[in-house]
Amino acid sequence: MYLTSILLAAGLLLAGAAQADTVALWGFNPDRTGTPTTKPTYTDHGGAFFSTVGNVTTTFASQSGSSDTTAGSSALNSSGYAAQGTGDRTTGVQFSVDTSGFQDIVLTFDQRNSGTASAWTALRYTIDGENWVEATTFRMVRDSVFVKGLGFDFSDIAGVDDNANFAVQLVSMFAPNTQAYAGTSNNYGTAGTIRYDMVQFAGSLIPEVVPEVPEPASIALTLAALGAMGVVVRRRKQA
Repeated sequence: MYLTSILLAAGLLLAGAAQADTVALWGFNPDRTGTPTTKPTYTDHGGAFFSTVGNVTTTFASQSGSSDTTAGSSALNSSGYAAQGTGDRTTGVQFSVDTSGFQDIVLTFDQRNSGTASAWTALRYTIDGENWVEATTFRMVRDSVFVKGLGFDFSDIAGVDDNANFAVQLVSMFAPNTQAYAGTSNNYGTAGTIRYDMVQFAGSLIPEVVPEVPEPASIALTLAALGAMGVVVRRRKQA
């Protein structure tokens, strides 16, 4: 039932993202030299960067099963997560995206856990580049398979729109109401890995405010009024 709810929400997020413009996308496709890269596959205006959180390191692995069907593409595999009972919400990955000129930001991504990776992941965001707020959490209930279209709708969160300092983190977290990580399908271990693909930030362009141009009739009426005022002023001077 839990997975069904996640998939339903994911479908709604994907439907919304499909109707919006892409602000930034990480498909982890090869660069011009044929080498996979953590640089964004697409950015609207260049302000998008990837980094790791804590001691996490990354490599590239197969994207098979993700929503990316690009030939020769790959997914990002992350490892080096905290030891059991330590470092709650301190290890993971970060995506920084300049949302200048965009509003109604929606994040979607595909995630695949190994059996010993943390089943629980927290999504955190910042609007000032320093202070982090938890937006939601995700629980993976199957290992070695991509769950497509996970995500979060930031439309109602003040400060995300039109912001050069916006960023999100996906970090491993203790199982709720505990002081320990829960493994996805086996006992948690530091050898566990989490794979990400098709990390997309979508939004709609903020409409430009165009000053209203008076219609010819309005201009003529205004000139007539000014003319009448001028006549009154002259008569008063003559009197």
